[in-house]
Amino acid sequence: MDLFEEGIERATEALEIHERLGDTVGQAECLINLAGSLHGDKRFDAAEEAASRAVSLLPEEGKQSLVCESHTLLGKIYRSKNEQEKAIHHLEVALGIASLFNWHNNLFWIHYNLAWPCIDKDRLDDVQVHIERAKSHAVANRAYSLCFVMLLQAVVWYKQGRHEEAMSEVLRAVDACEKLGIADGAEACRTLAQRIQKETARLPLVNSP
Repeated sequence: MDLFEEGIERATEALEIHERLGDTVGQAECLINLAGSLHGDKRFDAAEEAASRAVSLLPEEGKQSLVCESHTLLGKIYRSKNEQEKAIHHLEVALGIASLFNWHNNLFWIHYNLAWPCIDKDRLDDVQVHIERAKSHAVANRAYSLCFVMLLQAVVWYKQGRHEEAMSEVLRAVDACEKLGIADGAEACRTLAQRIQKETARLPLVNSP
């Protein structure tokens, strides 16, 4: 619901309760929720601290799903902080865990999130690999997941100068996001569409022979 202040407040209250109980796994769960809300509120340093604490509290065995979630979140946080190598490291740790258990939903979002640091570093061939692997794991909520894949593909084509294909794909993504009620996804797609339109408008006209 994007109510980040409320999320921070509730997660902090729950964390205090689990600290009094000495429940380290409960503390880790609260810290993951707290880190997610702090990240959404763009408080990246605090989000990093909370997610790192969660990892330190979790046992090596038995809570792999929470460890995977923590590293995925750290990857997103470091990408937001423009620390791409750290982002890739944590996402690859999460990828290793999720691959062991073949957790399709986790694998989809890990590959999706791995694509963005590669875009930032202009490693577009690697992005295409992550797009294809994300597609292969889009099992649950497939239509929802593929909206985000379309956005990634449009970004790649835009960066490659394939503006017509990029615009076609991003408009498909806008339509899909709107039908599914994915407001943030639709907004991201519209922003990209505007960038493509501006870029296209600046291109020199080519005279026909």
